[in-house]
Amino acid sequence: MRNYVKAAWAGAALAAFAFTPAAWADEPAKINNANNNNANDNNATSGQTRVAIARDFRTADIIGLYVKNNKHEDLGKIDDLVIDMKTGDVRYAAIAYGGVAGIGSKLFAVPWQKLTFMFGEPNKANSRHFMLDVSKEQFENSPGFDSSHWPNVADQNWSASVDKHYNFERNAHSNANSNVTNAQTTANADNANRQQTVAYETVFRASKIKGLEVRNDKNEHLGDIDDMVIDVTKGHVKYLALSYGSWFTGGNKLFAVPLSSFTLTHDNNKTFFTVNASQDTLKNAPGFDKNNWPDTAKPDWASGIDSYYQRTAQRTTTPRQ
Repeated sequence: MRNYVKAAWAGAALAAFAFTPAAWADEPAKINNANNNNANDNNATSGQTRVAIARDFRTADIIGLYVKNNKHEDLGKIDDLVIDMKTGDVRYAAIAYGGVAGIGSKLFAVPWQKLTFMFGEPNKANSRHFMLDVSKEQFENSPGFDSSHWPNVADQNWSASVDKHYNFERNAHSNANSNVTNAQTTANADNANRQQTVAYETVFRASKIKGLEVRNDKNEHLGDIDDMVIDVTKGHVKYLALSYGSWFTGGNKLFAVPLSSFTLTHDNNKTFFTVNASQDTLKNAPGFDKNNWPDTAKPDWASGIDSYYQRTAQRTTTPRQ
């Protein structure tokens, strides 16, 4: 028996923006700032310099970044992300703190919306970091866990305790349907007085999403998930990068596919992604070499991908279930 969970995506339209490196001087990009473009438009009419910021980053670029507080004290590094693959929302960042060279460190899960992404010094990518508005003492006393003993990140009680500690209240969109925990469906059993409950998880660590198999609607193996592209201002997954091909076919290429094209599939004994694309669709899709990623922040890169898969969807005559 298969249970299918359609991965939602907040629209295919992407905001276009220009690049002005000189305007990136420690300019913070607040994670939950959804009105950044409007603010820039207001600046243009008041005689101020417009500030354009990059939004889309790979998880590989996010994990490993330092986290600091308002006093610029180090609180650790981003070790992993907790993502709801049904909604595409990044729920938590796991911060590794303490230990020696990463060994023996303790992890602290922090709601994504409590973090601020800082671009740092101009033209110095290694100065980028996240900021968390807590003292070092408060952070050290936060509920944490051993790096080798992760809690069940899909457990509602665990999530509620973390949110309560940081005085964070999730909105209706974040709690819709999955509500952090396992989504549930019920089916009538043979006995009219009984019900069977089927529970399935949609919340995973980013490190566990990487490597998940991808198949097409014909159940053909297409490849595996290599990375994700995340809008840091919204804490939302935009694309999954699919590794497709082999050295025999010309080498592994990566294809960034919109999240909305995927279905998270729980099969009898395996969890994988199903994508509404044939092998020919992927072969003709805009791809790139695994070791030569394009600039994901450029709007023409994103718009090219979106338009390609929109055209592909229009040509598809078989409805999705």
